[in-house]
Amino acid sequence: MVRLCAMKTTVHLTRVYLHTLLIVFAWLVRANGFIVAQAAEPGLLEVGIAARDITPEVPICLAGYSSRDHPAEKVDSPLEAQAIAWRNETGERFVLVAVDNCEVSHAYTAPVLRELEDKYGLKPGRVMILSSHTHSAPILEGTLESMYQVTDADLERIHRYSAWLRTQLVSVVAEALNRFQPARMEYGVGRAAFAMNRRLYRNGQVVFGDNPDGVVDWEVPVLRIRGTNDSVRAVLFGYACHGTSVRTDNDFYTVSGEYMAYARQQIEAMHPGAIAVFVAGMGADADPAPRGGLLAARRHGLELAGAVMGVLDRPMQPVRGAMRLAYTEVSLPFVAVPSRDQLEKDAHSQEIHIRNRAEKYLGLLDQGRTLPEAVKLPLAAVRFGDDLTFVAMGGEVVADYSIRFKRILAADHPWTIGYAYEVPCYIPTARLILEGGYEVDQSLVFYGYYGPFRGSIEETIVQRMSDLVAGLRGQPL
Repeated sequence: MVRLCAMKTTVHLTRVYLHTLLIVFAWLVRANGFIVAQAAEPGLLEVGIAARDITPEVPICLAGYSSRDHPAEKVDSPLEAQAIAWRNETGERFVLVAVDNCEVSHAYTAPVLRELEDKYGLKPGRVMILSSHTHSAPILEGTLESMYQVTDADLERIHRYSAWLRTQLVSVVAEALNRFQPARMEYGVGRAAFAMNRRLYRNGQVVFGDNPDGVVDWEVPVLRIRGTNDSVRAVLFGYACHGTSVRTDNDFYTVSGEYMAYARQQIEAMHPGAIAVFVAGMGADADPAPRGGLLAARRHGLELAGAVMGVLDRPMQPVRGAMRLAYTEVSLPFVAVPSRDQLEKDAHSQEIHIRNRAEKYLGLLDQGRTLPEAVKLPLAAVRFGDDLTFVAMGGEVVADYSIRFKRILAADHPWTIGYAYEVPCYIPTARLILEGGYEVDQSLVFYGYYGPFRGSIEETIVQRMSDLVAGLRGQPL
């Protein structure tokens, strides 16, 4: 009887012990479930994040408007350069660099990209420099130079800032590459309604004005990046609209990251320790409405931040799987090159920008060189598993492209991105080319080209981008 009781007690204790072990094991699995799941996930991604303050010293001339006649006199909000680097299990890397500036040219970024390739093996397309397109950041050398009339002292300040910014771009990418950590991502889409189409039709012509019936893209894509401890490391968010809230004289000569920077500040205040990264969309024919001074920029920043927070506060879709990149460049032809007679006539124009463009072309002819017949445009698709695809184009891309890509590539969950890699000029669609207007003709004066483009460029771009995305679908995760 005593032996039987002892045996029952032993069995009971064994059961209690095993039960306790199971409880502890279950708790450990729950507490570390993400780590266990990631370890078994074939497309595990690592993410590195870094940021730099790139606020200039004033006085300095600001980009975006030809009408400014003197340098900026004060700073309202700091400017930043931020890098988000992704790495697959295979070691494949891709880096997105978001920069508070109006835009960058191929000439400006080429030394940066060469250094990054030499030091870190990042091949063409692997570093996507994205301009926020604020019109209240410094002019950069080699970028829209014919648009601005500046003094020698202004040029020296522009040169110093441009050289310093290049070092910061290399540095921020290097830091992101050294900070890889396992991460999980979630995606969602909100909406903000302050973007207004700016192509207004009057007396058979397209002029600037608020067109509430025009094409706009009001979607606000949001990507949240978490660490393995579930903390928020970064929030990427986008919007398709010019950074042109500020137009009044009181604030016209003020350094500012515009509504994008104000939105970042609000998002980061709600997520201490995380960085918020703005990604410009395809909205080159949209302006914020209303416009005015810095108060208007703050208003739009609050609306955009609210749209982002609305997404973050709701359930989001997980983004899983390996990261894959496809990159190419397409040639976009102009209708024709100007004759020497046309150039010599333009060289005597009362408009200085027309004279500058004509003199540049005449200089090419005098050197025995051919005149530009086309523009080279970078295109890229970056796919994360089967859950999200960055669809990115260089240039100032109009909203028609965004709407079309979202329709024909809907199954690939596209996030449409403009101002990517470099900005050679505006990129209109066939419809806009037929209509004319600033984005088609007048803006090319500032970019130093004679246009317009041929109407066929839209189908060329859409086909090449569709091929890039399709080519990534069949690749193993």
